[in-house]
Amino acid sequence: MPIRPSGKFSHLSQSDRSVIAELLKQGHSINFISRELNCAPSTISREVRNHSEKRTPRHCDCIYFKNCTLKDVCHPGNNCKGLCRNCPAAKKYCQDYSIVYCENALSNRTGVCNFCPKRGRCNYSRYVYDPTKAQAEADKLLVSSRKGRNITTEHLQKIDSIISPLLKKGQSIYHVVQTHGPELGISESTLRRMVNDCDIEARNLDLRNTVQRKARRKKTDNSYKTMNTVKEGHKYEDYLNYISEHDVATVQMDCVEGKKDESPVLLTLHFPLSHMQIAVILGEHTSDAVVHGLDVLEIQLGSELFAECFPLILTDNGHEFADIEGIERSINGGKRTMVFFCEPNRSDEKGNCENNHKYIRYVIPKGSSLEPFMQSDISLMMDHINSFKRKSLGGKCPYEIGRMFMPEDFFLRLGLEQIPPDEVNLTPSLLR
Repeated sequence: MPIRPSGKFSHLSQSDRSVIAELLKQGHSINFISRELNCAPSTISREVRNHSEKRTPRHCDCIYFKNCTLKDVCHPGNNCKGLCRNCPAAKKYCQDYSIVYCENALSNRTGVCNFCPKRGRCNYSRYVYDPTKAQAEADKLLVSSRKGRNITTEHLQKIDSIISPLLKKGQSIYHVVQTHGPELGISESTLRRMVNDCDIEARNLDLRNTVQRKARRKKTDNSYKTMNTVKEGHKYEDYLNYISEHDVATVQMDCVEGKKDESPVLLTLHFPLSHMQIAVILGEHTSDAVVHGLDVLEIQLGSELFAECFPLILTDNGHEFADIEGIERSINGGKRTMVFFCEPNRSDEKGNCENNHKYIRYVIPKGSSLEPFMQSDISLMMDHINSFKRKSLGGKCPYEIGRMFMPEDFFLRLGLEQIPPDEVNLTPSLLR
């Protein structure tokens, strides 16, 4: 007989239950079985008591079964021809019904009839321990006992009062957990399950990336319009050669449009290392407006600080970036930066900048007009975006990382301010 290894709080296995059933069939006591399995007698008694199956006989288990000739006990006058002893419902109405118990079962202290050789043809109610069904019931209980969350109603209400308003502001679950996770004692995955199971007021509709979106349409060859504005010495291969020879940071530049029939656009400058991005509102979507926007930045920062923070710019082949000389020229004469271009139709080569535009679209949805906004509105929006904690930054926000690499004067002269985590708002209500 196999000996079960001792261990604190260990569960009975399928083989243990098979041993229990075999020893019960042989007529052994609870104490004997417990010694064989090296566990407490109470463990075996609970196992047999909780997982024994009651089996009722086919015939009536009344003590008068053999000599009973009663009819119509259920509904007198119906002229039922069958004997009531063969009807399973008759014992509810018969006043003489008296259950008979098996003497062998009463004398057996295990409480089951596994040992009895007559259990297959017995007319008495009996209990049988089946190891297969016992294992299935134990597995089901193990799963059900681990369902739900070990959390009180008061704790859940506290989580809801803090988390739901922040998620409805457009903040991500990651951002909220980085801010309040230690305080509330929950993980990101737990909070996602709470939202998905509707345990708190916030819903999946408040989480942008959780809601399933339509599949992207396939682009045809006619959807591309190649802008052949790349000059010699400013191609992407020239950019790769330059950064391989010089230790210099790259700033990615792009434009974000409003309504197609309106003039204003946003000129965005993205710092891939810190994920920080600034935006300048332009009056027109032209190359002259782009140069003017860079001139304004240089005036605010000063030529020396501008050259330090924007030593190299990578952009796409849009028509608004056609004036290479104007982009690179300093307002005080000389060169303020170097500009290189991605390959045609390869905006993914500055994918960090493109990806960060999604936060702008959270506040200013695609197709919205930019005419009602001033530079102060755009700067406020970028402050909220740059104060948004990112998983890619290890739970930090772009401003926190940016201050490690950028001069403090950069933040002071542009008026960049970090927003407290709970006040971050990435919804259109921010600029209303």
